[in-house]
Amino acid sequence: MGEGEQRDRAEFNMAVSYLNRLNALLMACDEASIRLDVYMWFHSLLAIFRELSSWMKQPEIDGFNADIIKINPLIKQVYDLNTRTGRMEINNELYMQLHELELELRQVISKSKLLMKVADDAYDALK
Repeated sequence: MGEGEQRDRAEFNMAVSYLNRLNALLMACDEASIRLDVYMWFHSLLAIFRELSSWMKQPEIDGFNADIIKINPLIKQVYDLNTRTGRMEINNELYMQLHELELELRQVISKSKLLMKVADDAYDALK
């Protein structure tokens, strides 16, 4: 395809598929946080971050990357301890950092208008 040529557009987009993936990741995140499985919780948050990154501006991405770099060594400590001893110990600092990261990602979801209000009339929802 030459420069300046337009591509044909698909009749359907992947919006529903995207929201289904995001929903599955949020459910995995919730389940991991309830179980205090910080390794799974962290990696679920990373996957959510990757999905949402296309909705973010570069400074926001950089901020999330800085948070991830701070959290990663704490996750590695928990993972290494679990591998060596079979015990999973979670300190309060790690829990709160994961909690804050999740809240920030959920704010991106909200601000990006990926949450829809339920319409009173189904016909209105399709407009």
